[in-house]
Amino acid sequence: GGKTLAQACLNWVPYQEHAVISAGEKSGNLIQAFSDCVRIIEARQKVMRLVVSTASYPVFVWSLMAYLLNVIATRVVPAMSRSSNPEAWSGAPMVLHMIATFVTNWGLLTLCLVVVLVVTSVVTLPYFRGPWRTRLEILPPWSIYKALHGSTFLLNIAVMLRANIDPLGALDTLKRGANPWLRERLEAAHYGVRMGKNFGEALDLSGHEFPDHEAIQFLIVLSTTQSFSAAVHRYSLRWLEISLKQVERYAKTLSLVSMVLIGLLMILVMVGAYSMTGNATQGMTH
Repeated sequence: GGKTLAQACLNWVPYQEHAVISAGEKSGNLIQAFSDCVRIIEARQKVMRLVVSTASYPVFVWSLMAYLLNVIATRVVPAMSRSSNPEAWSGAPMVLHMIATFVTNWGLLTLCLVVVLVVTSVVTLPYFRGPWRTRLEILPPWSIYKALHGSTFLLNIAVMLRANIDPLGALDTLKRGANPWLRERLEAAHYGVRMGKNFGEALDLSGHEFPDHEAIQFLIVLSTTQSFSAAVHRYSLRWLEISLKQVERYAKTLSLVSMVLIGLLMILVMVGAYSMTGNATQGMTH
């Protein structure tokens, strides 16, 4: 039909791979473009595998915690209440009674709100923009999403610069298929480059700290070198590994917090049960 390869596969491949193929066509080096596409796909798969594997454990722990809270509210505290008046409890038993009361009255509503919040946060990742989004990007899942796209963004830019496409043209190419969140960052950087700033300075002045504050500082320095495209390509590969470690660190922190919380809850149950048993024993001896 007279279309270029990039135009023909526009609706069949993700926008990042499409941008690389388009750059390869413009530079006349499609073989290298396909090789870079493979690298981008492998990078994205690495990040997604890491996210899935490390997020599954916190999800399991939080599900277990919800079940444990339900057991406390429906079995443990009612059983303890049959042996003594809950209003006379103190210490761990009193805390258990407070937890059970909250779970009984507000547990289902709280669970629904948490599920809605998590689902909404994940679904709106490509669309939620503005200053609040930038502030939230120090926390998962926004930080993980930023790390995922930041690593492949640098790799895409490096590929297009190596294909002799200037930074302005590279940003234009990436903007075409970008989601609203990424487009906001690309447009801000595009404006800076158009105003005469180098690539690193444009990212810095955009105010989004994308792909990352540390990466921006490196890019500001690299933008002043003669071999900018080669330097960015080397740094993009290094940044990919940094991003993977960053995602892993986020997931490990979440897992650790989850383990500590459920551990504290289990200790509270054991201390409360032991305290009630001790009180019952003392009552029998008296």
